[in-house]
Amino acid sequence: MAGAVVPEPLLERVLAAAKADHYEYTGCGYFLTVKDPELPVERRSLWEPPVAGVAGEIQAGFVVYLGDGELTLECHTWGAVDVPQNFREMAVNIITPPVNYVDLRNET
Repeated sequence: MAGAVVPEPLLERVLAAAKADHYEYTGCGYFLTVKDPELPVERRSLWEPPVAGVAGEIQAGFVVYLGDGELTLECHTWGAVDVPQNFREMAVNIITPPVNYVDLRNET
């Protein structure tokens, strides 16, 4: 999702960070933040293409937030079963499901 906004070498460095600068489990997902001074200052939310994680009956969706030199990954429940606290340690299959919606944001 961030590949079109963050240069690949920087994105690889951020993703390879030894530990997150902040992690918060919400009860139905989590926020994981990594800081790097080369990350964009401008705030953006990235959700396209849609990315999902599937582990058994658990389905999760993801959103990336950029800004102020931070990248935050939001993982949230996308199904009937909440994302458990140990989801990051599970064997999660990452997929990009087909998009099947009509965008009416610019319609009057």
